[in-house]
Amino acid sequence: MFVLRLFRLSLSMVTLIFSAKFFGVTVERDMWILATTVLTTICSAVWGPINETFRAKFVFIREQEGEEIALRKTTSLLLFIVGVTLGISLITWIGKNGIASLIVQQSTQESLHLFVALLLVMLPSLLINELINIGISILNAYEVYYVPEIVGTVSSFLNIFIIVLLAPVIDIYALAVSQYISLVILLVVIIFKIYTLKIFRRKAFACFHFKHVKVFILFALPFFFPYFVGQCNFLTEKWLAGFLGTGNVSSLDYARQFTSVLQGVLSSILTTVMVPMLAVSYARKEKTNFIRIVNENLVVCFAILALAVPMLFGAARPICEFFFLRGKVSVEALELIIILTRMYAIAFIGILLYLIFGFVLLSSDKGKYYALWGVLTQLLVLGINWALVFITGIYVFPISLGCVHFIAALMMSLLLERDIRINFYKHIAQYIAVVIVLCCALYAFDGILENSIPFVGILCHIVYLMLLFLFASKWLDLDVRSYINRFLQKFR
Repeated sequence: MFVLRLFRLSLSMVTLIFSAKFFGVTVERDMWILATTVLTTICSAVWGPINETFRAKFVFIREQEGEEIALRKTTSLLLFIVGVTLGISLITWIGKNGIASLIVQQSTQESLHLFVALLLVMLPSLLINELINIGISILNAYEVYYVPEIVGTVSSFLNIFIIVLLAPVIDIYALAVSQYISLVILLVVIIFKIYTLKIFRRKAFACFHFKHVKVFILFALPFFFPYFVGQCNFLTEKWLAGFLGTGNVSSLDYARQFTSVLQGVLSSILTTVMVPMLAVSYARKEKTNFIRIVNENLVVCFAILALAVPMLFGAARPICEFFFLRGKVSVEALELIIILTRMYAIAFIGILLYLIFGFVLLSSDKGKYYALWGVLTQLLVLGINWALVFITGIYVFPISLGCVHFIAALMMSLLLERDIRINFYKHIAQYIAVVIVLCCALYAFDGILENSIPFVGILCHIVYLMLLFLFASKWLDLDVRSYINRFLQKFR
């Protein structure tokens, strides 16, 4: 599962190359990001909490009341989702011009028209995306995990092919076509897989009871506000960037893609490995084992960080030249993307600590504090961005993101027992120092390779970083030789 997800995320980076080639940092790309962000925000704010909690609630109902009742309540939920999403789509269609005037900054008639056109073109994806999300949750409840990941990976290949084929012909609408083909294929496969499980009866969809829907809504209720604030912050960031001029929304999006992929990978590691193990240790009151598990995951996460962050910081120039210096991306726009990439790389240290301490609280039956700090973090980031965007410009976004998440992580750590957090502080301070030293070393090395071919520069940085990493691994408490031996033993 992890390998499939990592491979799928890697393909999204390949898509970036072609996005930069065909669309660059243009008005068209800005409008695409704004239009799809509006729809993503609506979908996540309305259905995100239910998608997140559906599997747990479904399994609970199935175990307590039986599978038939669980499926009956699920069919009511599906009908509710379709009805509400169609209603939201209708409201969005009616208010399209008002949304455009609110979201699009420094607008011209051309940009407003393009935003509205893209918004309407992508509006049906609101329902398709949600049906896919809830469909995957249903499959997961029946322990079907790999089908959506495999199909998603195949769809990513198809995405790239369609963009290359159609972008020269229909311009930005090639992204819409590629997305729809991928979504429809995934939805059809999910529906077919659910059909083969033979869990739903057709006549069940003829009955709707709101009381059945209410159990899912009430279970997800505590998560609605954090989701809503988070999505508002995500949309507001794009909206504020639009004030700063054409291309800034795209530049911000390009620069953030690398750490977004990194965050997806590390979140997957923490949620699938660390959280279940910590929860068991906490329930059994095994304090020593609890500390050991966190320390082991700290080592793994900072080992990944020590490879990724120095590359994104020190080798930002050849990486960004390789991905983005093509087509419609100018040299001036590239310089901005390079600076933002470096800033987001450093900011990610704070994000990682936030994730680690948040999941530790979640595993310690203190999830409500994690949710509280999640809301406060988003509100504080939003406030700083709003207050300083016209003073510091676009650079406020990575600065506020990194600093606020670092502070939130520190505050969450204070909720842990003193001896536990002191132990974590010592290790974290040491690991961060190693990451910073590696960043500085690669940045200095980049000065030597300043005029090299981007691909050659990336390879040189990788070789240099691996040598430094092997030397620094003992300060990361990482026994590289032991890991290699254990890996090789599996093939003997």
